[in-house]
Amino acid sequence: MRARIETEAFGNSSNQAIFMVSGWAMPKEVMRSFALRLSQRFYVVVANLPGISLDEQWISRSRIGPNYDIAALSEQLIEVAPKEAWWIGWSLGGMVSAYVAARRSSRVLGLITLSSSPSFIKREGWEDAMAVADFDAFVALVEQSPEEGLKRFVMLQAKGADNERALIKQLQAFLPVKTLSRPALIGGLRLLKSLDVRREWSLLDLPNLHLLGGKDALVSSKSLEQQADVNPLQQCVVLSNCAHQSFLEDEETCARHIENFIDANNT
Repeated sequence: MRARIETEAFGNSSNQAIFMVSGWAMPKEVMRSFALRLSQRFYVVVANLPGISLDEQWISRSRIGPNYDIAALSEQLIEVAPKEAWWIGWSLGGMVSAYVAARRSSRVLGLITLSSSPSFIKREGWEDAMAVADFDAFVALVEQSPEEGLKRFVMLQAKGADNERALIKQLQAFLPVKTLSRPALIGGLRLLKSLDVRREWSLLDLPNLHLLGGKDALVSSKSLEQQADVNPLQQCVVLSNCAHQSFLEDEETCARHIENFIDANNT
């Protein structure tokens, strides 16, 4: 059966494995440079979320609609991930990875998230997040004009970055314009709105590191302060000069944090 998830691998497969999950609407290519950096020491497999791809042939060959049910999505990712790996998830990919790590910990050595939190939107007891009205307005924009929605998303991702204009240009080059899938975009947004993994986050029984941008306009670095005491295995690092793509803005610092964290928790 054809895999639902598109992946790309880097490095020596005999090395310890890292499985990286990209974020909403952004293809795995946005993480390629970072994956190559980490592949100096690790075997790195990078995954797209369903229906997101820059490969026109992949999209044309796929006869399976993108599935964003969290249980089904988790199984699809597990199917293509190395059997034992450190899971690294960016933004929505981090939320999904946290869900997998909490519920299928036998397949996960440890969890690392980038610019991610247990809930993307405001909820009772979770105030440092996007207002529901603002999120719904963005969904309406994407439904009306996916292209304009993606452009708006790129601007929000780069907002606050030291090199904001250059980062916008860099991110725009990764947008899946020719392979745009409206069902994938809307499915991902519905999951982003519904997903609340605070319980899973608190129950993680494996090492977990969370890298956050101090200038991130989408995910508040303050949000995880509410989770600071709920899990003794949790570590949070705020990169004060980064926005939503620390792995692009300060690749080397991110890589060193991850390497040091894995080294410290390898047994």
